[in-house]
Amino acid sequence: MAKRRSSKKTYAQKVAGFATVGLPSPVQKIATSKLGSWLFLLLIPILIASGVITISFANGLPSVTFNKDRAVTVGRELETEAFQAAERIRERNNAGYR
Repeated sequence: MAKRRSSKKTYAQKVAGFATVGLPSPVQKIATSKLGSWLFLLLIPILIASGVITISFANGLPSVTFNKDRAVTVGRELETEAFQAAERIRERNNAGYR
């Protein structure tokens, strides 16, 4: 007989499920999947630290805002850094084959 996969949720999935309580069902399903929960737990702090997402509290209730202009700026910076890193890798690889 074939083994059944355990439907037990990981700690990351439980945290992601708790953090997405107020979000639409499709977003919750993605955030609580095995891969989605890890991405969620890694990306959210990065987006908060970079200023793309801000959380403010009013009367004890949190309010989350998305800064589109900051997201575009961070995206451009990331793209520039990725191209520079790729160029450095190409230079190292070319230097090793001579």
